[in-house]
Amino acid sequence: MNTISNDKPAIMDDKSAIMNDKSIIVNNEHVIMNDKPAVGNEKENKNRTLEERIIIEKNKLLRFIRERNDYIRNLPETEKKAFIASIQDLKESKNKIEKLLLKKEVKKGIDDLLFSFEDLPLFGKEYWFMKFTADDGSRRQFFLTFGRSAGDIEVNGRYVENSRVVNDRTDGYCVAWAYDGMKINLTDDPGAIEVENDRVTCSSKDMTADFYGAFPKYMLDISKNDEKVCCLDIKEPADVNYNSELSEFFRGLFGYRFANLYFDFKGELFGKDFSGKCYAQKVIVIGPFIPWKWSRIIFKNGSVLTYYIPNIEIIGVEYNIHNSMEFYDSETRKLHRFRKAKVYEYPSEKGNKRWIVTAEEGRVFMVTKSYCKETFSFTKNFNFRYIENLVDVVDFQVELEDRVITLEGTGSGLGMVEDTSGFVI
Repeated sequence: MNTISNDKPAIMDDKSAIMNDKSIIVNNEHVIMNDKPAVGNEKENKNRTLEERIIIEKNKLLRFIRERNDYIRNLPETEKKAFIASIQDLKESKNKIEKLLLKKEVKKGIDDLLFSFEDLPLFGKEYWFMKFTADDGSRRQFFLTFGRSAGDIEVNGRYVENSRVVNDRTDGYCVAWAYDGMKINLTDDPGAIEVENDRVTCSSKDMTADFYGAFPKYMLDISKNDEKVCCLDIKEPADVNYNSELSEFFRGLFGYRFANLYFDFKGELFGKDFSGKCYAQKVIVIGPFIPWKWSRIIFKNGSVLTYYIPNIEIIGVEYNIHNSMEFYDSETRKLHRFRKAKVYEYPSEKGNKRWIVTAEEGRVFMVTKSYCKETFSFTKNFNFRYIENLVDVVDFQVELEDRVITLEGTGSGLGMVEDTSGFVI
């Protein structure tokens, strides 16, 4: 197992974010980036607006922290103890990561997380995310996401009530879509999620998705209106050192636990052969969602580049909480990590955004361009916006210790860039 920590859980608690009227300090670091300086009176007006917006965002977050603390403080003593105990049970459950690592039961631990429900406490979220990217030089990609939240939430304008797990079944939300020469939406609806042995099933209004198996072999079967959409065999890649990870982090009453699979797949999508690289994730998050930048790019030769930058963003000013970039070189089967990743976004009049990505003063340079997107919105006291952008790699170069790798060596690149903004508990 290769332990990697650059994929997507994003959490915040009252110790990791301390704000005043003019600045934000995150994990004792104050990071500001603004590549569009204004001049003259325009600069003064923008600065005043920026300060006002920072105060607004600060007050939102502090109000959330106060409400959380007041809620816990005002609970009857019995319920208060039960609430705190539920967090402790989650942290000390039989699947606790440290114990699994010591016992070398990582593979079993991944399946335990994939095929189970957690007893979610207040502010808890649980979801499955699967991304399939073709390796044949085409732009074909396929996505499946489903999950649930402790407490009511509005997803894409549809109200989803909090539901309890009864007989290994609960209510949730499901989104599935693809690009196969054009954008194809399969479902965007509330649905039921059911876990049975080594299988998790999500059923929406007219679509059913079955994910089942045991490490290191899985299957994904999806049908819509009783017609087969896809049937995919998912298995570990040749390099067993870069195929999966299992991790967790808890601080106080907030934290996360996740399992990631970096696997190969082969099968059919819409009646045509479909093969390439799969990324499957199961995440439990206890706490609010905050904005992040995340991308996973698959190159034709099997190399992979991923970056993850969770942050607070207010009118072009970013306060980084974490920053990581990794490049997996398929030729040498080595993973290279880079620091100080930066992502610059450039809108287009035609709607096809471009991103320029750098790390370590130019050791990594990449330009991506979008060709399709799907937008999500989450509302629960606050608003959170999430956009999945499908992208081509326009230019790429990475400087390693012994050589320089470009698109000429990797072949074309294809993947997804996630845009997020806002805040939701």
